Amino acid sequence: VFDLVATAFDGTTFDLDPDPQMSLRYATPSGGRCPQARVVTLVVCGTRRFLAARVGSYAVSEQSLWDQMVTTLQPGTINFCDRNFFSMDRWRRAAATGAHLVWRVKNGAKSLPANVIATLPDGSHRVRLHESDAMLAARRKATGQPDAPRLKDIIARLVEFDVIVTDEAGKRRYSHFRVLTTLSDHDAYPATAVAQAYAERWQVELAYKTIKSTLRGTGRRLRGHTPDLAEQEVWGLLTVYNALIDLAVATAVDLGIDPDEISFTVVLRATRDHLLAAATATTGCPACGNRAIPDHQDLLTAIAAGPRNRTDRHRTSPRTAEKRQTEHTRKITYTITITETNLPKLTESTLT
Repeated sequence: VFDLVATAFDGTTFDLDPDPQMSLRYATPSGGRCPQARVVTLVVCGTRRFLAARVGSYAVSEQSLWDQMVTTLQPGTINFCDRNFFSMDRWRRAAATGAHLVWRVKNGAKSLPANVIATLPDGSHRVRLHESDAMLAARRKATGQPDAPRLKDIIARLVEFDVIVTDEAGKRRYSHFRVLTTLSDHDAYPATAVAQAYAERWQVELAYKTIKSTLRGTGRRLRGHTPDLAEQEVWGLLTVYNALIDLAVATAVDLGIDPDEISFTVVLRATRDHLLAAATATTGCPACGNRAIPDHQDLLTAIAAGPRNRTDRHRTSPRTAEKRQTEHTRKITYTITITETNLPKLTESTLT
């Protein structure tokens, strides 16, 4: 994206075995039936490979785990974040790593402590951000410094846009987005291009879906009966997932195609068959004693021969269990429209 490596932060949870020992480290959500581990990761959007991760209890917020990972950002990258992560302190620390940022923030005139300095020709806005009282109080509590001074104001660029999702029947759904970015040059990085780029954040959601549905299996809890075994299993899932993604990327490179075209299901099945064949080769065929050991290239060849993902399709699916009872996956088109902001504007006297 803009000649930068795209990355994204996000969090998810894993259901754990309801063993009494588990509650010593992992909290149970209100109304929940089992403890949960919370995981926050940094994903490379182009391959959906995990660069970094932190594991904690459900009682530990995503923001707290993010705070432990900010130093994994690097120059030459562009990072996407959902709206739950923004604060003045996190924005400043992330920008200080040298990575460019495109972060969603909450909608509403009072949700973002910012004032518009100028409206740019592409419809985006240059804004002055300041630390709100709530952000200051949260930072003081988190750092244990009750007298910490308020952070100085900083300048950022704001892009607001509507996404219209239209299905084959002509039914439309509107969503409003507000993103902050460090990409200040509106000529080099037009507002529409920034809005389109933010869609890459969804790659981290697809990575979580792949781990939970394809690799682990839908509706399954982790099997460990102690906190240490549960955490070990989380790291095991992330490690195996990365190893399989590496196989997908290696195959895509050999074929000269986008890694998105390689089906993770094909990679998983081919790898299982490869490992079974290797195990059989170790013990020998019961009938003839043959020990023909398959090599790594055989595995890549099997993956390349499998069905490909169709990357030209644009579809939407219901996200909640309730909606899945009445809605279904359908083809759609997306339309992005840059919009005006309702944030207050700075007057000339205020700027002075």
